Amino acid sequence: MEDLVMAALGGDEATVDRLLKAGADVNHADANGWTALIGAARSDHAALVDRLLGAGANVNHKDTKGMTALMRAAEGGHVAVADRLIKAGADVNHSDAKGKNALMRAAENRRIEMVDRLLRAGGNVNHADRRGKTALMRAALGGDEAMVRLLIGAKADVNQADANGWTALICAAGGDVAVIKRLIDAGANVGHAANDGLTALKRASASGHSDAVASLKAAQSP
Repeated sequence: MEDLVMAALGGDEATVDRLLKAGADVNHADANGWTALIGAARSDHAALVDRLLGAGANVNHKDTKGMTALMRAAEGGHVAVADRLIKAGADVNHSDAKGKNALMRAAENRRIEMVDRLLRAGGNVNHADRRGKTALMRAALGGDEAMVRLLIGAKADVNQADANGWTALICAAGGDVAVIKRLIDAGANVGHAANDGLTALKRASASGHSDAVASLKAAQSP
């Protein structure tokens, strides 16, 4: 049955069709827990996704890492595939073994169109993974100002803290000034201290980012 998974992963529509007509189990999973649907979604084969869903593929099947077809499509930025999966009932807020949902997977891979699509489909913008990190924190760490702007517009909590007490502002303090300013304008608490006492200003200073230091100091001024 793994031939079906491999055929779907490779976008081989003729082989997938032949195997299904021969009675192949559309929901068979390989050693990694991948089904044909997950393979087709990961490789951005929208027509195959339609064919497999029509044959009864389980849209919410999880692989050994707890990831679904939607999550694989999300990290790859495959919006057309995601649309089909969502329409078929994919759980947009399912979390994998690391506690990440599709929105977080898309955000950390800079898939802004996908993030927008998932938000419109009901993705939880403030969902936190097992480390307490949110999509906003991941975007802030990556210096992705456009993503940060989108998430804030979707009501992301700028002062939510992870397991170590880090907020998005502390995450951003190691680099991009535009992200720092965006977070401050959205109401980020500049004086917030993490569990070990680290603040955004302390992190910026330790990282040697003079522009970030200046922005944070200016925000602290009365």
